[in-house]
Amino acid sequence: MGLRSSSLTGSITFGGIASGIPTNEIIDQLLQLERRPIDLLEGQKENFEGKLSILQDLNSKTLALRDALRTLDNMTDVGTESFEEEFKKTTSTTTASSSHADLAKVTATGSAESATILIEVEQLALNDRHVSTGFSAPTDTITNGTFSVTVNGVTTTLEIDGTNNVIVNGVDTGIDTSAPNDTLTGFVEAINASGANLRSYIVDTGLGGTPYRVYIEGDTGASEQITFGDDLSLNFTQQQNAQNARLALDPGAGEIDIEGPTNVFTDIIQGVSIEALQTGGQDITINVTTQTVTNADAIVTAIQDVVSAYNDVVSIIGEQAEVDPTTNRGGPLIADSTLVTLKRQLSSIIASQIGSGNITSSIQIGIELDRDGILKLDEDKLRSKLSSSLDDVKNFFAGPASFADQLRAVADTFIDPIDGVLVTRIQGTTKTIAGLVSSIADAEERLVRVEENLVRQFSALERLVSNLQQQALFLDQFLLASLNR
Repeated sequence: MGLRSSSLTGSITFGGIASGIPTNEIIDQLLQLERRPIDLLEGQKENFEGKLSILQDLNSKTLALRDALRTLDNMTDVGTESFEEEFKKTTSTTTASSSHADLAKVTATGSAESATILIEVEQLALNDRHVSTGFSAPTDTITNGTFSVTVNGVTTTLEIDGTNNVIVNGVDTGIDTSAPNDTLTGFVEAINASGANLRSYIVDTGLGGTPYRVYIEGDTGASEQITFGDDLSLNFTQQQNAQNARLALDPGAGEIDIEGPTNVFTDIIQGVSIEALQTGGQDITINVTTQTVTNADAIVTAIQDVVSAYNDVVSIIGEQAEVDPTTNRGGPLIADSTLVTLKRQLSSIIASQIGSGNITSSIQIGIELDRDGILKLDEDKLRSKLSSSLDDVKNFFAGPASFADQLRAVADTFIDPIDGVLVTRIQGTTKTIAGLVSSIADAEERLVRVEENLVRQFSALERLVSNLQQQALFLDQFLLASLNR
Protein backbone atom coordinates (compact mmCIF):
# COMPACT_ATOMS: atom_id res chain seq x y z
CA MET A 1 0.00 0.00 0.00
CA GLY A 2 1.39 3.41 -0.97
CA LEU A 3 2.80 5.58 -3.74
CA ARG A 4 4.20 4.08 -6.98
CA SER A 5 6.20 5.84 -9.72
CA SER A 6 6.32 4.08 -13.11
CA SER A 7 9.71 3.90 -14.85
CA LEU A 8 7.92 3.10 -18.11
CA THR A 9 5.22 5.77 -18.28
CA GLY A 10 6.46 8.28 -15.72
CA SER A 11 3.07 8.33 -13.99
CA ILE A 12 2.49 8.24 -10.21
CA THR A 13 -0.24 6.04 -8.69
CA PHE A 14 -1.45 5.07 -5.21
CA GLY A 15 -2.30 1.44 -4.50
CA GLY A 16 -3.86 -0.65 -1.73
CA ILE A 17 -5.53 2.27 0.03
CA ALA A 18 -8.94 0.61 0.21
CA SER A 19 -8.06 -3.07 0.02
CA GLY A 20 -4.81 -3.10 1.94
CA ILE A 21 -3.40 -5.30 -0.83
CA PRO A 22 0.21 -4.38 -1.85
CA THR A 23 -0.85 -3.74 -5.43
CA ASN A 24 2.28 -1.76 -6.33
CA GLU A 25 4.56 -4.63 -5.35
CA ILE A 26 2.37 -7.09 -7.22
CA ILE A 27 2.45 -4.93 -10.38
CA ASP A 28 6.24 -4.58 -10.18
CA GLN A 29 6.70 -8.33 -9.82
CA LEU A 30 4.35 -9.04 -12.72
CA LEU A 31 6.24 -6.53 -14.86
CA GLN A 32 9.53 -8.20 -13.97
CA LEU A 33 8.12 -11.46 -15.31
CA GLU A 34 6.95 -9.67 -18.45
CA ARG A 35 10.43 -8.12 -18.86
CA ARG A 36 12.29 -11.42 -18.97
CA PRO A 37 11.97 -11.75 -22.78
CA ILE A 38 13.34 -8.20 -23.12
CA ASP A 39 16.28 -9.06 -20.87
CA LEU A 40 16.98 -12.08 -23.05
CA LEU A 41 16.90 -9.87 -26.15
CA GLU A 42 19.24 -7.36 -24.47
CA GLY A 43 21.65 -10.19 -23.66
CA GLN A 44 21.54 -11.41 -27.25
CA LYS A 45 22.14 -7.88 -28.52
CA GLU A 46 25.14 -7.43 -26.22
CA ASN A 47 26.55 -10.78 -27.35
CA PHE A 48 26.21 -9.92 -31.04
CA GLU A 49 27.74 -6.47 -30.45
CA GLY A 50 30.76 -8.19 -28.90
CA LYS A 51 31.02 -10.48 -31.91
CA LEU A 52 30.69 -7.54 -34.31
CA SER A 53 33.51 -5.65 -32.60
CA ILE A 54 35.82 -8.67 -32.90
CA LEU A 55 34.88 -9.29 -36.54
CA GLN A 56 35.52 -5.64 -37.42
CA ASP A 57 38.89 -5.70 -35.64
CA LEU A 58 39.84 -8.94 -37.38
CA ASN A 59 38.79 -7.50 -40.75
CA SER A 60 40.97 -4.42 -40.12
CA LYS A 61 43.97 -6.56 -39.14
CA THR A 62 43.50 -8.81 -42.19
CA LEU A 63 43.41 -5.71 -44.41
CA ALA A 64 46.71 -4.63 -42.85
CA LEU A 65 48.17 -8.07 -43.59
CA ARG A 66 47.02 -7.86 -47.22
CA ASP A 67 48.59 -4.39 -47.58
CA ALA A 68 51.89 -5.55 -46.03
CA LEU A 69 51.98 -8.47 -48.47
CA ARG A 70 51.33 -6.12 -51.39
CA THR A 71 54.23 -3.92 -50.31
CA LEU A 72 56.56 -6.92 -50.11
CA ASP A 73 55.38 -8.27 -53.45
CA ASN A 74 55.89 -4.88 -55.13
CA MET A 75 59.45 -4.64 -53.77
CA THR A 76 60.49 -8.05 -55.12
CA ASP A 77 58.39 -8.11 -58.29
CA VAL A 78 61.06 -6.87 -60.71
CA GLY A 79 62.74 -8.54 -63.68
CA THR A 80 65.22 -11.30 -62.87
CA GLU A 81 68.04 -9.52 -64.69
CA SER A 82 67.55 -6.26 -62.77
CA PHE A 83 66.66 -7.66 -59.35
CA GLU A 84 70.22 -7.82 -58.08
CA GLU A 85 70.90 -4.28 -59.28
CA GLU A 86 67.67 -3.07 -57.70
CA PHE A 87 68.51 -4.91 -54.49
CA LYS A 88 71.89 -3.19 -54.16
CA LYS A 89 70.53 0.33 -54.51
CA THR A 90 70.97 2.57 -51.49
CA THR A 91 68.93 5.39 -50.05
CA SER A 92 70.41 8.06 -47.80
CA THR A 93 68.47 9.84 -45.11
CA THR A 94 69.93 12.85 -43.33
CA THR A 95 68.92 14.44 -40.05
CA ALA A 96 70.40 17.61 -38.58
CA SER A 97 69.97 19.15 -35.16
CA SER A 98 71.10 22.14 -33.11
CA SER A 99 71.53 21.95 -29.35
CA HIS A 100 70.28 25.56 -29.14
CA ALA A 101 67.67 26.00 -31.86
CA ASP A 102 66.92 29.48 -30.56
CA LEU A 103 70.48 30.57 -31.35
CA ALA A 104 71.19 28.67 -34.57
CA LYS A 105 68.94 26.73 -36.92
CA VAL A 106 70.32 23.91 -39.05
CA THR A 107 68.89 22.17 -42.11
CA ALA A 108 70.43 19.45 -44.24
CA THR A 109 69.96 18.08 -47.73
CA GLY A 110 70.44 14.55 -49.01
CA SER A 111 74.01 15.40 -50.02
CA ALA A 112 75.08 16.22 -46.45
CA GLU A 113 77.90 14.37 -44.75
CA SER A 114 77.74 13.10 -41.18
CA ALA A 115 79.52 15.51 -38.84
CA THR A 116 79.40 17.03 -35.37
CA ILE A 117 80.82 20.50 -34.79
CA LEU A 118 80.80 23.09 -32.01
CA ILE A 119 80.10 26.74 -32.83
CA GLU A 120 79.28 30.02 -31.13
CA VAL A 121 77.34 32.88 -32.72
CA GLU A 122 79.60 35.86 -32.02
CA GLN A 123 77.96 38.42 -34.28
CA LEU A 124 74.88 38.68 -36.49
CA ALA A 125 74.95 40.18 -39.96
CA LEU A 126 73.40 43.66 -40.07
CA ASN A 127 72.60 46.12 -42.83
CA ASP A 128 73.43 49.79 -43.03
CA ARG A 129 70.41 51.89 -42.06
CA HIS A 130 70.12 55.67 -42.35
CA VAL A 131 67.29 57.96 -41.28
CA SER A 132 66.47 61.45 -42.52
CA THR A 133 65.50 64.55 -40.62
CA GLY A 134 61.83 64.88 -39.67
CA PHE A 135 59.00 66.12 -41.91
CA SER A 136 55.46 67.10 -41.12
CA ALA A 137 53.86 64.88 -43.80
CA PRO A 138 54.77 62.38 -46.56
CA THR A 139 53.56 65.00 -49.03
CA ASP A 140 56.22 67.53 -48.01
CA THR A 141 58.23 68.69 -51.01
CA ILE A 142 61.95 68.13 -51.20
CA THR A 143 64.72 70.31 -52.59
CA ASN A 144 65.37 70.02 -56.30
CA GLY A 145 68.83 68.81 -57.17
CA THR A 146 71.05 65.73 -57.20
CA PHE A 147 71.05 62.85 -54.74
CA SER A 148 73.93 60.35 -54.82
CA VAL A 149 74.58 57.25 -52.76
CA THR A 150 77.38 54.69 -52.94
CA VAL A 151 76.98 51.03 -51.96
CA ASN A 152 79.81 48.51 -52.25
CA GLY A 153 81.72 50.84 -54.58
CA VAL A 154 78.76 51.46 -56.89
CA THR A 155 77.37 55.01 -56.97
CA THR A 156 73.75 55.69 -57.83
CA THR A 157 72.77 59.25 -58.74
CA LEU A 158 69.23 60.66 -58.77
CA GLU A 159 68.58 63.95 -60.51
CA ILE A 160 65.39 65.68 -59.39
CA ASP A 161 64.59 68.96 -61.15
CA GLY A 162 61.04 69.38 -59.88
CA THR A 163 59.62 69.78 -63.39
CA ASN A 164 59.92 66.41 -65.04
CA ASN A 165 61.08 62.90 -64.15
CA VAL A 166 63.69 61.40 -61.85
CA ILE A 167 66.87 60.51 -63.71
CA VAL A 168 68.88 57.62 -62.23
CA ASN A 169 72.41 57.33 -63.63
CA GLY A 170 71.22 59.09 -66.75
CA VAL A 171 68.17 56.84 -67.20
CA ASP A 172 64.62 58.20 -66.96
CA THR A 173 62.78 56.21 -64.24
CA GLY A 174 59.34 57.39 -65.31
CA ILE A 175 58.71 58.72 -61.78
CA ASP A 176 57.32 62.22 -62.11
CA THR A 177 58.44 64.56 -59.33
CA SER A 178 56.91 67.69 -60.74
CA ALA A 179 54.34 69.28 -58.43
CA PRO A 180 52.45 67.80 -56.68
CA ASN A 181 54.66 64.66 -56.84
CA ASP A 182 57.94 66.27 -55.73
CA THR A 183 57.44 64.79 -52.26
CA LEU A 184 58.99 62.38 -49.79
CA THR A 185 56.79 59.66 -51.29
CA GLY A 186 58.11 60.35 -54.79
CA PHE A 187 61.68 60.25 -53.51
CA VAL A 188 61.12 56.85 -51.81
CA GLU A 189 59.59 55.44 -54.99
CA ALA A 190 62.60 56.66 -56.96
CA ILE A 191 65.06 54.98 -54.60
CA ASN A 192 63.17 51.66 -54.73
CA ALA A 193 63.00 51.81 -58.53
CA SER A 194 66.68 52.72 -58.95
CA GLY A 195 67.99 49.16 -59.25
CA ALA A 196 70.53 49.73 -56.49
CA ASN A 197 70.67 47.31 -53.56
CA LEU A 198 68.65 49.76 -51.50
CA ARG A 199 65.26 49.86 -49.83
CA SER A 200 63.52 53.01 -48.73
CA TYR A 201 60.38 53.64 -46.72
CA ILE A 202 58.67 56.32 -44.62
CA VAL A 203 58.06 55.86 -40.89
CA ASP A 204 55.63 57.86 -38.78
CA THR A 205 57.38 58.12 -35.41
CA GLY A 206 54.44 59.95 -33.85
CA LEU A 207 56.85 62.38 -32.19
CA GLY A 208 56.47 66.16 -32.32
CA GLY A 209 55.39 68.23 -35.28
CA THR A 210 57.73 66.53 -37.76
CA PRO A 211 57.18 62.80 -37.13
CA TYR A 212 57.77 61.51 -40.68
CA ARG A 213 61.23 60.22 -41.51
CA VAL A 214 62.70 58.58 -44.59
CA TYR A 215 64.68 55.38 -44.01
CA ILE A 216 67.24 53.98 -46.44
CA GLU A 217 68.86 50.59 -45.86
CA GLY A 218 70.94 48.13 -47.85
CA ASP A 219 71.72 44.43 -47.74
CA THR A 220 73.50 42.79 -44.81
CA GLY A 221 77.28 42.50 -44.80
CA ALA A 222 80.25 44.74 -44.09
CA SER A 223 80.77 45.47 -47.79
CA GLU A 224 77.25 46.90 -48.12
CA GLN A 225 77.96 50.16 -46.28
CA ILE A 226 76.11 53.20 -47.60
CA THR A 227 77.78 56.59 -48.13
CA PHE A 228 76.00 59.72 -49.29
CA GLY A 229 77.15 62.49 -51.60
CA ASP A 230 74.49 65.15 -52.07
CA ASP A 231 71.39 64.25 -50.07
CA LEU A 232 68.90 66.98 -51.09
CA SER A 233 69.06 68.41 -47.56
CA LEU A 234 67.42 65.27 -46.16
CA ASN A 235 70.24 65.23 -43.61
CA PHE A 236 70.60 61.44 -43.30
CA THR A 237 72.25 60.09 -40.16
CA GLN A 238 73.42 56.53 -39.66
CA GLN A 239 71.24 54.46 -37.32
CA GLN A 240 72.85 51.04 -37.84
CA ASN A 241 76.23 50.04 -39.24
CA ALA A 242 76.53 47.19 -41.76
CA GLN A 243 78.52 44.19 -40.55
CA ASN A 244 79.16 40.53 -41.34
CA ALA A 245 77.87 37.59 -39.35
CA ARG A 246 80.62 35.77 -37.47
CA LEU A 247 80.73 32.27 -36.05
CA ALA A 248 83.47 30.79 -33.92
CA LEU A 249 84.27 27.19 -34.86
CA ASP A 250 85.45 25.17 -31.83
CA PRO A 251 85.11 28.16 -29.46
CA GLY A 252 87.95 28.81 -27.07
CA ALA A 253 91.69 28.58 -27.50
CA GLY A 254 92.52 27.95 -31.14
CA GLU A 255 89.02 28.77 -32.36
CA ILE A 256 88.51 29.61 -36.02
CA ASP A 257 86.40 32.63 -36.93
CA ILE A 258 84.14 32.29 -39.95
CA GLU A 259 82.49 35.37 -41.43
CA GLY A 260 79.82 35.87 -44.04
CA PRO A 261 77.66 38.72 -45.38
CA THR A 262 74.42 37.00 -44.31
CA ASN A 263 73.33 35.03 -41.28
CA VAL A 264 73.20 31.83 -43.34
CA PHE A 265 76.36 29.71 -43.71
CA THR A 266 76.32 26.93 -46.29
CA ASP A 267 79.98 26.01 -46.66
CA ILE A 268 80.96 24.87 -43.15
CA ILE A 269 79.56 21.34 -43.62
CA GLN A 270 78.78 20.04 -47.10
CA GLY A 271 75.05 20.02 -47.74
CA VAL A 272 74.23 21.76 -44.44
CA SER A 273 72.80 25.24 -43.92
CA ILE A 274 73.41 26.93 -40.55
CA GLU A 275 71.41 30.07 -39.85
CA ALA A 276 72.56 32.30 -36.99
CA LEU A 277 69.53 33.62 -35.12
CA GLN A 278 70.97 35.45 -32.13
CA THR A 279 74.12 35.77 -30.08
CA GLY A 280 74.09 34.15 -26.70
CA GLY A 281 77.64 33.42 -25.60
CA GLN A 282 76.85 29.69 -25.58
CA ASP A 283 78.47 26.76 -27.33
CA ILE A 284 76.12 25.20 -29.87
CA THR A 285 76.48 21.60 -30.96
CA ILE A 286 75.53 21.01 -34.59
CA ASN A 287 74.99 17.32 -35.30
CA VAL A 288 74.42 15.92 -38.79
CA THR A 289 73.73 12.22 -39.26
CA THR A 290 73.50 10.56 -42.66
CA GLN A 291 72.24 6.98 -42.71
CA THR A 292 72.58 4.85 -45.81
CA VAL A 293 69.92 2.17 -46.16
CA THR A 294 70.29 -0.59 -48.74
CA ASN A 295 67.33 -2.23 -50.41
CA ALA A 296 68.16 -5.28 -48.29
CA ASP A 297 67.19 -3.29 -45.21
CA ALA A 298 63.94 -2.26 -46.86
CA ILE A 299 63.13 -5.87 -47.79
CA VAL A 300 63.88 -7.07 -44.24
CA THR A 301 61.61 -4.34 -42.88
CA ALA A 302 58.85 -5.32 -45.31
CA ILE A 303 59.10 -8.97 -44.23
CA GLN A 304 59.05 -7.92 -40.57
CA ASP A 305 55.87 -5.94 -41.30
CA VAL A 306 54.26 -9.05 -42.84
CA VAL A 307 55.22 -11.16 -39.82
CA SER A 308 53.85 -8.53 -37.44
CA ALA A 309 50.58 -8.17 -39.38
CA TYR A 310 50.18 -11.97 -39.57
CA ASN A 311 50.64 -12.26 -35.80
CA ASP A 312 48.04 -9.52 -35.21
CA VAL A 313 45.47 -11.60 -37.11
CA VAL A 314 46.35 -14.84 -35.34
CA SER A 315 46.40 -13.15 -31.92
CA ILE A 316 42.80 -11.97 -32.27
CA ILE A 317 41.73 -15.51 -33.13
CA GLY A 318 43.77 -16.95 -30.27
CA GLU A 319 42.23 -14.56 -27.75
CA GLN A 320 38.82 -16.15 -28.37
CA ALA A 321 40.08 -19.48 -27.03
CA GLU A 322 41.38 -17.95 -23.80
CA VAL A 323 39.15 -18.88 -20.85
CA ASP A 324 38.22 -16.15 -18.39
CA PRO A 325 38.92 -17.60 -14.90
CA THR A 326 36.08 -15.58 -13.35
CA THR A 327 33.40 -16.77 -15.81
CA ASN A 328 35.09 -19.98 -16.98
CA ARG A 329 34.10 -19.00 -20.51
CA GLY A 330 36.01 -18.17 -23.68
CA GLY A 331 35.53 -15.25 -26.05
CA PRO A 332 32.30 -14.53 -27.96
CA LEU A 333 33.71 -16.20 -31.08
CA ILE A 334 35.40 -19.21 -29.50
CA ALA A 335 35.54 -22.10 -31.99
CA ASP A 336 33.88 -19.87 -34.61
CA SER A 337 34.17 -21.56 -38.00
CA THR A 338 35.16 -18.35 -39.82
CA LEU A 339 38.05 -17.65 -37.47
CA VAL A 340 39.17 -21.28 -37.37
CA THR A 341 39.17 -21.46 -41.18
CA LEU A 342 41.13 -18.22 -41.57
CA LYS A 343 43.84 -19.33 -39.16
CA ARG A 344 44.05 -22.81 -40.68
CA GLN A 345 44.41 -21.51 -44.24
CA LEU A 346 47.08 -18.97 -43.29
CA SER A 347 49.13 -21.41 -41.21
CA SER A 348 48.93 -24.12 -43.88
CA ILE A 349 50.70 -21.80 -46.34
CA ILE A 350 53.43 -21.07 -43.79
CA ALA A 351 53.98 -24.80 -43.30
CA SER A 352 53.64 -25.87 -46.94
CA GLN A 353 56.14 -26.11 -49.79
CA ILE A 354 56.18 -23.09 -52.12
CA GLY A 355 57.25 -23.65 -55.71
CA SER A 356 60.13 -25.86 -56.82
CA GLY A 357 63.15 -23.57 -56.53
CA ASN A 358 66.09 -23.73 -54.16
CA ILE A 359 64.00 -22.05 -51.46
CA THR A 360 60.61 -23.71 -51.01
CA SER A 361 59.92 -23.19 -47.31
CA SER A 362 59.67 -20.13 -45.11
CA ILE A 363 61.85 -21.91 -42.55
CA GLN A 364 64.77 -21.72 -44.99
CA ILE A 365 64.73 -17.91 -44.78
CA GLY A 366 64.14 -17.70 -41.03
CA ILE A 367 60.32 -17.60 -40.79
CA GLU A 368 58.63 -20.32 -38.74
CA LEU A 369 55.60 -20.96 -36.55
CA ASP A 370 55.78 -21.51 -32.81
CA ARG A 371 53.39 -23.87 -31.00
CA ASP A 372 50.84 -21.07 -30.53
CA GLY A 373 50.72 -20.35 -34.26
CA ILE A 374 52.75 -17.13 -33.92
CA LEU A 375 55.40 -16.37 -36.55
CA LYS A 376 59.00 -15.87 -35.49
CA LEU A 377 61.60 -14.21 -37.73
CA ASP A 378 65.31 -14.99 -37.53
CA GLU A 379 66.68 -11.78 -39.05
CA ASP A 380 70.27 -13.01 -39.20
CA LYS A 381 69.21 -16.07 -41.18
CA LEU A 382 67.12 -13.91 -43.53
CA ARG A 383 69.97 -11.48 -44.19
CA SER A 384 72.32 -14.38 -44.82
CA LYS A 385 69.96 -15.75 -47.48
CA LEU A 386 69.58 -12.32 -49.04
CA SER A 387 73.35 -12.09 -49.38
CA SER A 388 73.97 -15.62 -50.65
CA SER A 389 70.79 -16.51 -52.56
CA LEU A 390 69.26 -13.26 -53.69
CA ASP A 391 67.38 -14.58 -56.73
CA ASP A 392 66.08 -17.58 -54.79
CA VAL A 393 64.62 -15.27 -52.14
CA LYS A 394 63.07 -13.14 -54.86
CA ASN A 395 61.47 -16.18 -56.53
CA PHE A 396 60.09 -17.38 -53.19
CA PHE A 397 58.34 -14.07 -52.49
CA ALA A 398 57.43 -12.73 -55.94
CA GLY A 399 55.10 -13.71 -58.73
CA PRO A 400 52.02 -15.94 -59.09
CA ALA A 401 51.63 -18.74 -56.50
CA SER A 402 54.55 -17.29 -54.49
CA PHE A 403 54.58 -17.13 -50.70
CA ALA A 404 53.25 -13.55 -50.63
CA ASP A 405 50.74 -14.22 -53.41
CA GLN A 406 49.18 -17.22 -51.66
CA LEU A 407 48.87 -15.45 -48.33
CA ARG A 408 47.35 -12.43 -50.04
CA ALA A 409 44.84 -14.65 -51.85
CA VAL A 410 43.64 -16.06 -48.53
CA ALA A 411 43.33 -12.56 -47.07
CA ASP A 412 41.36 -11.37 -50.10
CA THR A 413 38.90 -14.27 -49.70
CA PHE A 414 37.96 -12.95 -46.28
CA ILE A 415 38.07 -9.17 -46.83
CA ASP A 416 36.76 -8.75 -50.36
CA PRO A 417 34.31 -5.80 -50.10
CA ILE A 418 31.64 -7.65 -52.11
CA ASP A 419 31.67 -11.28 -51.00
CA GLY A 420 34.49 -11.58 -48.47
CA VAL A 421 33.73 -14.04 -45.68
CA LEU A 422 34.43 -11.52 -42.92
CA VAL A 423 32.62 -8.73 -44.75
CA THR A 424 29.54 -10.95 -45.16
CA ARG A 425 29.64 -11.91 -41.47
CA ILE A 426 29.93 -8.25 -40.45
CA GLN A 427 26.97 -7.30 -42.63
CA GLY A 428 24.86 -10.18 -41.30
CA THR A 429 25.73 -9.45 -37.67
CA THR A 430 24.92 -5.77 -38.16
CA LYS A 431 21.48 -6.68 -39.51
CA THR A 432 20.90 -9.06 -36.60
CA ILE A 433 21.70 -6.32 -34.10
CA ALA A 434 19.37 -3.92 -35.90
CA GLY A 435 16.60 -6.55 -35.72
CA LEU A 436 17.18 -7.05 -32.00
CA VAL A 437 17.07 -3.30 -31.39
CA SER A 438 13.72 -3.16 -33.19
CA SER A 439 12.37 -6.16 -31.25
CA ILE A 440 13.45 -4.63 -27.93
CA ALA A 441 11.72 -1.36 -28.80
CA ASP A 442 8.50 -3.23 -29.70
CA ALA A 443 8.67 -5.27 -26.50
CA GLU A 444 9.19 -2.12 -24.42
CA GLU A 445 6.06 -0.61 -25.98
CA ARG A 446 4.09 -3.78 -25.17
CA LEU A 447 5.37 -3.68 -21.61
CA VAL A 448 4.06 -0.13 -21.23
CA ARG A 449 0.61 -1.30 -22.32
CA VAL A 450 0.79 -4.27 -19.92
CA GLU A 451 1.60 -1.91 -17.06
CA GLU A 452 -1.26 0.39 -17.99
CA ASN A 453 -3.66 -2.58 -18.06
CA LEU A 454 -2.46 -3.84 -14.68
CA VAL A 455 -2.84 -0.40 -13.14
CA ARG A 456 -6.38 -0.13 -14.55
CA GLN A 457 -7.31 -3.59 -13.30
CA PHE A 458 -5.99 -3.06 -9.80
CA SER A 459 -7.53 0.41 -9.69
CA ALA A 460 -10.90 -1.14 -10.59
CA LEU A 461 -10.36 -3.68 -7.83
CA GLU A 462 -9.66 -0.89 -5.36
CA ARG A 463 -12.85 0.91 -6.39
CA LEU A 464 -14.87 -2.28 -6.03
CA VAL A 465 -13.45 -2.97 -2.59
CA SER A 466 -14.09 0.64 -1.59
CA ASN A 467 -17.75 0.39 -2.73
CA LEU A 468 -18.23 -2.88 -0.86
CA GLN A 469 -16.73 -1.34 2.26
CA GLN A 470 -19.12 1.61 2.00
CA GLN A 471 -22.10 -0.73 1.54
CA ALA A 472 -21.03 -2.83 4.53
CA LEU A 473 -20.72 0.30 6.63
CA PHE A 474 -24.20 1.41 5.54
CA LEU A 475 -25.67 -2.01 6.46
CA ASP A 476 -23.92 -1.95 9.83
CA GLN A 477 -25.38 1.46 10.57
CA PHE A 478 -28.84 0.39 9.34
CA LEU A 479 -28.89 -2.75 11.52
CA LEU A 480 -27.63 -0.83 14.52
CA ALA A 481 -30.38 1.77 14.08
CA SER A 482 -33.03 -0.99 13.76
CA LEU A 483 -31.96 -2.68 16.98
CA ASN A 484 -32.13 0.58 18.91
CA ARG A 485 -35.79 1.26 18.03
